[in-house]
Order: sequence, then structure tokens, then C-alpha cells
Amino acid sequence: SSIKGVFRDHIFPKAKENDGSPADVLFGKGSAGKDASAGHISFGEARLIAFPVRSAKGAFALAVSPLTLSRLNRDAGWNLAIPEMPKDLTCRAGSKLVIERPDSKGVVIEEYAFSQEGDFPREWEEKLTSLLTDAVLASAAGRFVLLSDGDLSHFAVNACQVYQHVRIDDETGTADGGFLFNEETVPSETLLYSAFTVLRKDSENNAVFDALKTEQLVQFGGDGTTGLGFCSVKLV
Repeated sequence: SSIKGVFRDHIFPKAKENDGSPADVLFGKGSAGKDASAGHISFGEARLIAFPVRSAKGAFALAVSPLTLSRLNRDAGWNLAIPEMPKDLTCRAGSKLVIERPDSKGVVIEEYAFSQEGDFPREWEEKLTSLLTDAVLASAAGRFVLLSDGDLSHFAVNACQVYQHVRIDDETGTADGGFLFNEETVPSETLLYSAFTVLRKDSENNAVFDALKTEQLVQFGGDGTTGLGFCSVKLV
């Protein structure tokens, strides 16, 4: 619902809800009653492809797993080979991440050391880096690391960014006692995708697809005034 609402406002910034505009046709109108209608396009949830984690070499890595790649492969209609599942605490990594020792090669991400069991699959690296012209992703060759589903799940749950805040008293301009709180966010450079499904084919759908063919910056979620939620977006 967040993705759908953001794109409705982004593509039709002047449209009002239930005003009979193309926005109502494409995105649906009303929440109940006889005048309510479903939109012509279904917007799927944002699904994880690659999760950024700190790396002892190369500053950061983009971690993926066979599960994230297989879901993307299926939903995008690609036919790329899905790599075998690495064992826990082993990986297949790009050259910018690998630390070499006389008797071993490995990658250190967050506080964990992974032994390298091969290079990251080249065909997947080329495909992922070509999805956007975003400066970080387009130059990410050598930064991808393939982990087991379990290891990637650990990082996705425990390696998000945490910001500490305190509420300010409007009268004194100082910290309001007892109102210290933390905010957890998806880290910058996370790569996600959302599947769009056309439920009813007509020419008006082109308004959505044409608007998203060009790579652009779109803000999702709250705290946009503090720089959060800005994403490079493109319809592939």
C-alpha cells in the first residue's frame, strides 16, 4: 500500500481522491461502498535483492542469497542459473572484498569471518549492476557476496541502521526528560524490487509505465525531511 500510494501521488501530483481522474482508474478509488473500484494495476511488496553490510576490505559489501536471487529470477521472468547454497560462514565473493592469507582467502563482514569458496557469479553481477545507472550500483562490480539464506537473514534482521533521538521540549529548547527513543531504518544502498501486475489491459496503463521508464528519485515512508526513504527507481 505504501508503494501504491507513493506512485499515485508521484505520477498524478494534482489528482484528488475519487475525482474521476486517470489516477482513480489506474490506482482504484474509494475504500468501501458502491462507487469503490479496484485499480488496473497491482503493486507488489518491496522484496529484498541485496543488503549492504560493512566489510573489512572495500568498506561495504552487497550481500545476496540463493533465495533472493531465485525470487527475482522468477518474478522478472529471467532464466539465469541459481547458484548453489553456500554453507554457513562460507561465501562466494567479489574481488574488492576478499582478504588473502598464505593459506586461505576470506571475507570479513560486520563481525564475522567467512571463508571464500569461489567467485561471485559473473552473470548475476552483470545483471544486477545493469538494473540502474545509480552511481553506487552501477560501479558495484566486485562488491557482491553470496551468503547462505540463513546468514543473509541474520544480517537483514540485525544490521539495520539505528538512530538515537530525544524529544525536544518546545518551551526550553532542551531535551525532554524520559523521551529518549531509537529509530531503526533500512540501510542506504539496499537493493529491492516490486512486481507490477496488469489486471486490466488498456491504454491508460501507459501513464504509469511511461512515467517510470526513466530512472528518478522517489521518497518512500516517513522522515523525508531528514533525508530518509529516497530511492533511485526505474521500471525494468
